[in-house]
Amino acid sequence: MIVAVINTKGGVGKTTTCMYLAEAARRAGRRVTVWDADPQGSSLTWSDQAAADEAPIPYSVVGVHQRRLTRAAATQAGGDVLIDTPPGDPQIISRAVEAADIAVVVTGPGGADVERAMETMDHYTGTTPALLLLTQYIKQEKDSWTTWQSLRSSDYPVFDTRIPRRAAIQRSYGATIDDDLHGYERLLDEIVHVLDELNAEGDSDG
Repeated sequence: MIVAVINTKGGVGKTTTCMYLAEAARRAGRRVTVWDADPQGSSLTWSDQAAADEAPIPYSVVGVHQRRLTRAAATQAGGDVLIDTPPGDPQIISRAVEAADIAVVVTGPGGADVERAMETMDHYTGTTPALLLLTQYIKQEKDSWTTWQSLRSSDYPVFDTRIPRRAAIQRSYGATIDDDLHGYERLLDEIVHVLDELNAEGDSDG
């Protein structure tokens, strides 16, 4: 499967989502590669820092030019590909979504984050299935709860998984990921389930 992780707003957790999802996939026995399509190279920097600390990331992280995104399916080589995208390059976001089987639109709690996430859904996902993912969620925080209720009552599809705000997640940047995946393993299961359902619908239509 090919998963594009997107939002036109920065700071919502796209790179973290890519790297944690990749680790969840690896632990599930799946072959996985992270494609860093962001010119800032956040995923690559994460991987490079871990390698410099002699604790390399146990899956491949490679930088890709947007031309390669158009050939994603052909170069997937039987494994999963997670595409980390920049916030401010519409062409790269569009290419990544077009190449993907599914898009994960990441948003933090709060009006500005959600508004940009919904704009991203409207302008970039097209015919590619896409669901919103709420990150930085705090159960007892008003903004988190209000955002979650707003997403669930909207017309946009939303993952059931909510990723909590944890210092451990923030500290993991540039290092290998510890035992706790903080819900990203459940997100992986949801993504696989959505794609399985879509494939089953396609088979029945055929």
